[in-house]
Amino acid sequence: MKYVFAILPLLFACITAAAQDAYQYLKADSVRSSYFSMPDDTAKVNRMNNQAAMIMNVEPIIAKLLLQDARAVAEKINYKYGISVSLGTESRLLFYQVKFDSGKLLLDKAYNLLEKENDKNAVIQKATLIHTYANIYHQKQEYDSALIKYQKAISLFTSVNEKNKIFFSYYNISGIYHLLGDTAKAMYYAKELMQMAEASSDINYKMRSLIAYAEAFEGKKQYDSVYKYAEKGLSVIKGTNNVFGVGKFYTLLGTYHREKQKYDSSIFYFKEALDLYSSINIWYDIALVQQQLGNVFLKAGNYVNAVKYLKEADAIAVELNLYQVRLLTLPDLVEAQEKLGNIKASNSYLKTFIAVKDTVQERNNRKMVNELEAKYQTEQKEIRLREQQLIIQRKDLITYILGGTAIAILIISLLSYRTYLQKQKLQQQQIAELEKEKQLLAAEAVLQGQEEERTRLAKDLHDGLGGMLSGIKYSFNSMKGNLVLTPDNANAFERSMDMLDSSIKELRSVAHNLMPESLLKFGLDTALKDFCDSITGSGALKVSYHSFGMQKELFDKNTEITLYRIIQELVNNTIKHAAATESIVQLQTENERLTVTVEDNGKGFDVNFLELSKGIGWANIKNRVEYLKGTVNLNSEKDKGTSITIELTI
Repeated sequence: MKYVFAILPLLFACITAAAQDAYQYLKADSVRSSYFSMPDDTAKVNRMNNQAAMIMNVEPIIAKLLLQDARAVAEKINYKYGISVSLGTESRLLFYQVKFDSGKLLLDKAYNLLEKENDKNAVIQKATLIHTYANIYHQKQEYDSALIKYQKAISLFTSVNEKNKIFFSYYNISGIYHLLGDTAKAMYYAKELMQMAEASSDINYKMRSLIAYAEAFEGKKQYDSVYKYAEKGLSVIKGTNNVFGVGKFYTLLGTYHREKQKYDSSIFYFKEALDLYSSINIWYDIALVQQQLGNVFLKAGNYVNAVKYLKEADAIAVELNLYQVRLLTLPDLVEAQEKLGNIKASNSYLKTFIAVKDTVQERNNRKMVNELEAKYQTEQKEIRLREQQLIIQRKDLITYILGGTAIAILIISLLSYRTYLQKQKLQQQQIAELEKEKQLLAAEAVLQGQEEERTRLAKDLHDGLGGMLSGIKYSFNSMKGNLVLTPDNANAFERSMDMLDSSIKELRSVAHNLMPESLLKFGLDTALKDFCDSITGSGALKVSYHSFGMQKELFDKNTEITLYRIIQELVNNTIKHAAATESIVQLQTENERLTVTVEDNGKGFDVNFLELSKGIGWANIKNRVEYLKGTVNLNSEKDKGTSITIELTI
């Protein structure tokens, strides 16, 4: 009850929805009456079930009434398959309305009706029901259970040669990896979906593939591509009255405009999406879009509206246990309340966020998700192997029946030749892997040699030449008291001492740059902070340093040195080329991943020309990142600064 006031603004949307519901009830009578003249048989049940499935996202009330009619007829003629399809479709309708428990009860009934049936239609229906179970686990953020169900559904569809029906399982698996931030796997499944959609004439397939593709680019922060595929998606579904699809693409366009700091346009698209989702009661997406609206208002400096929408999103997330939405909403509430001066409320939301994050981490075991993915890929390989073996057996049987010894010898020869080609291909792959390993070892040796030489030079300069200069200074100071100097000579002597002090300081600075003492003694985090502070102190550039989850013994020494050199090179490039006044260096560790971000507010540049340039700085950075087996992503626009993100496994 404590969240009632937070959702009061939704009452107006509910009034509008009630009017729409009344209209649907009136229209339902006309739709249902068209079936009254048909005989009560399986064809009638199937037609009503199919029509309900097609309109349930647009006209849910009519769809529900049609399903109930279909179920009544199916029960009358004892048509188990028809009953199961009706129950399963209605469970999906409840799923979209975030009524998971009610939906699961219908799913259990639908599955039990066909559990022991093994004909093709029954297997397809059971796979469809299992996919819906997976949807429920997916929405409840229980991703390990969701993946198990999706993979089981895929296996059943494949077993009856209905591979086109695995599309939606792939779509949702892509969505899971998008939420988990695994951009590589999200993009992999998005590309698989695109291939399936291109081979199909189904507009829904094309729409979903474009959503997955745009979301994958959103995860990679390639927002121009997000805009491109969102616009393409809108053109594909134009004139189809697909409320869900339009809402999704409007949400993606809102994200694009937010990242381009076009806040008015972003707010427009998010509000349009919110109205669309509200019209069909998709509460998960309603909460998510309200969170997005709150985030845009926060970025635009409108903290009152930010708090308003964020509270509404959080209220829905609490009511429906949408922990993933709360993880996005609560940090923004912390910041917005702090900006408004509500420190007590800000601290309260911060405590809640920490508790929710711990809950999500317990429920979402990333290691288990990856293990399930590996298991699935292995099972798919075994299925393909069995299919290939079956094909070979059939060919052998046909060859045996036809009987020709010559044909049998020819087949054996072909198989032998194929085996030879496979072995040759395998050997080439092994050679390529050995070459790559050899290159990595060579790179490691070069980098290690460079750092050893830097360390030696730093020590020689500091302990050798530095010590000698300090001794000379001490001797001159001792001599000064025993000499009688003219005023001019005294001034010359003092200038010489100043020059000697400057030389000592310059030498120490060179030694420090060659191998920072703080890096060796205190680790990467401290060394980077000292480096950024020194750059700021020099007046060349204001560098802000932030780190999250960094412990002193997190990396081995070679990794720390390599990371330090990469960041040092990036900051030096900013000073030399960017004409920037401010820069941010950020390191964050989470889920055994390290993310390094270096951003500046400089003049930016066209990234396409970078690969054509002959400078060795960027090549050195890429080589060091490859040595660490990481990835680097560069984003820059003219007059909008530059952002470089490096990711690697800890």
